[in-house]
Amino acid sequence: MRINEILRKLIHIAFSSVLLIPLFFSSIIDPAITYAAALALGGWIYSMQVKGPPQWLKASMQIPQPRGMEVVLDSFNHLVHLVERDYERRAGWLGALSGLIGVTSTYFLFGLLAFYGILALILTDGISSIVGILLGKVRIPLSDGTVEGTLAGFLSYCGVLVYLTGSLQLAILIATTSSIAELYGGEDNISVPIVSTLVAFLLGAPVLLS
Repeated sequence: MRINEILRKLIHIAFSSVLLIPLFFSSIIDPAITYAAALALGGWIYSMQVKGPPQWLKASMQIPQPRGMEVVLDSFNHLVHLVERDYERRAGWLGALSGLIGVTSTYFLFGLLAFYGILALILTDGISSIVGILLGKVRIPLSDGTVEGTLAGFLSYCGVLVYLTGSLQLAILIATTSSIAELYGGEDNISVPIVSTLVAFLLGAPVLLS
């Protein structure tokens, strides 16, 4: 079970890292187009999980697939089964959809400052969870987090922000609120990017991508 949780969080980090890509290529294509399209696709996939696939897709699934495609699909289904949480088996990939909602909302609200929020998803959320699974012993009241995991997520995010912005005070404030959002924000895939970027905006943090 611990291995499955770590694998799920590594996938979360990889997925969040992919969501950074549109910001790096903002001079070529508007990230709003990319995020909106990804959100629409994610919503469509989620609806199929909840409601079931449409009839035309069910019919296409009955068509024999090439051997290589069967192997790929079987491997994908096995991976999904390993990393899915219980509620996701019942109600679909809510985590992936909420991540798209959180990042897309953050970009539409704050533009390229969304970099801070996505970075927080990778470090504050991802690192804290992995360290918490491996080393966490002291639980934080009224949350699912641990002192060890939260401290690791805070230090990693804060350290990267100090390197990128050159401001220790700015880094501490953003990383602190990011950790609080991760612990008490409900759906952290939404709360972490929005809260982190909001604080960066209010503090006048520099746009790190252009």
